[in-house]
Amino acid sequence: MMNEHNPVAVRINRIQQKWKSQVEGKNYKVVRFLLSNEDDLTLLNGFYKLESSIYRTIDEVLVVMLTDFENLSYFSYNLVKDWILEYEKGLKKIPDLPWKEFPLYKEKIEKASPLQPQGHLLLEMLASYQQCISDSPKKLRIGIVPRKVYSYSDFSKWLKKMAVQLPENIGILLTDYTQDNFYAKVVGTHEYTSISLTVEDQDMKGAYEELIKGGNPNDPQVKFRTCMLEMGKEAAAGYKKGVHNWGNKLLDLAQSTGDKSLWASAHLIYAGFLFRFKDEQIHSLLDKGVIICESLIKYKDEAGLGILLQIYNYKASYYSICGQHQKSWEWFIKSTQKALDNKHYLEAISNCKNAIIMAERHFMKSEMTEYLETGAFQLMYQQEDEQLKATEITFIVNYYLGYSSQVSQEKYREINERMILIFGKEWRQQAFSKVGMSPSTSVT
Repeated sequence: MMNEHNPVAVRINRIQQKWKSQVEGKNYKVVRFLLSNEDDLTLLNGFYKLESSIYRTIDEVLVVMLTDFENLSYFSYNLVKDWILEYEKGLKKIPDLPWKEFPLYKEKIEKASPLQPQGHLLLEMLASYQQCISDSPKKLRIGIVPRKVYSYSDFSKWLKKMAVQLPENIGILLTDYTQDNFYAKVVGTHEYTSISLTVEDQDMKGAYEELIKGGNPNDPQVKFRTCMLEMGKEAAAGYKKGVHNWGNKLLDLAQSTGDKSLWASAHLIYAGFLFRFKDEQIHSLLDKGVIICESLIKYKDEAGLGILLQIYNYKASYYSICGQHQKSWEWFIKSTQKALDNKHYLEAISNCKNAIIMAERHFMKSEMTEYLETGAFQLMYQQEDEQLKATEITFIVNYYLGYSSQVSQEKYREINERMILIFGKEWRQQAFSKVGMSPSTSVT
């Protein structure tokens, strides 16, 4: 049920109504959402999440797949593989899910070769799954929303070929943008039916502002969010004095609540909004945040560690902005090691990637390699395949294989084969091409 007082829910409802008025009752093989503003992607993802749940309102069963598109040759294979893995996760939570032929297709994908086209297996699996849908009419819509697309031209070729072959009552759902129009050639063809649903600018900034300021104006949490909002406006307008005004209010408000994690966060947020001004207070704010976080960690408060890692990354990023690359690298390493020490391996991988970028761009190869060889690499690399798949471990593995003197030919082959299994045979080229990226730390 839609919450009419929630501005985000209201906007999701607009998308639902657009679907019902233009798609419902029609058998389009391809439906493309065309976003006018990229900020609305989070809104569309909310629609996907809702309509993939038991609370769906549209007339089709929606299954969203985030499988990376690496090339034409094995995208179908990867889709089937990911579908089976996700369904297996669902079975662990709900053992009586209705797809009876799941074991059959699990066995088929285990025996299938990723080096051979598996489009026929994907079509066969989708038809099998569609038959287990209990609702009437039995319509299945596959939302194909890759996290990464390495060639939109090749992806469009795959989409067109698949759309032509889809069985009755099975279709594809895509996300596109008016300024890019990636899938223009996928819709409007005479080979199959298709439609584009344009989503006009939904003013998500306005929606977030409504959410931030919603509630009791005397509630400390509402006041805290309002201070953040106003500080952001002052920073965007280039008014440093205004940022300091709201930043000090934020610190006072957070301290008055007695919530130390909120107080530490206030220092982090205030410092972040000062980045564009290269203000002299940035390091003192972050250092104060470190002290607060360490007191939280001392008393086993988990929130303190998460904030502390962010502060370390902010210090690293600010040193980078100021051209102090050695110090920047040291703080990214400090953040990586802190995450490893506390078994936060996903955060460690992200932080280590930033350290590698700094090392590669500013001649610190020996320091970076030495750090990886002291055990950091093994701690990150030993995680399960499914965990690693959602990370940027390729940066780290590529660097380690390229520079470490500890890697034997046998070990090199073993690591390379594992990376191919997880990320595809072009994993090193993809990692290498992105090493020149700037360290990624959000400061807004």
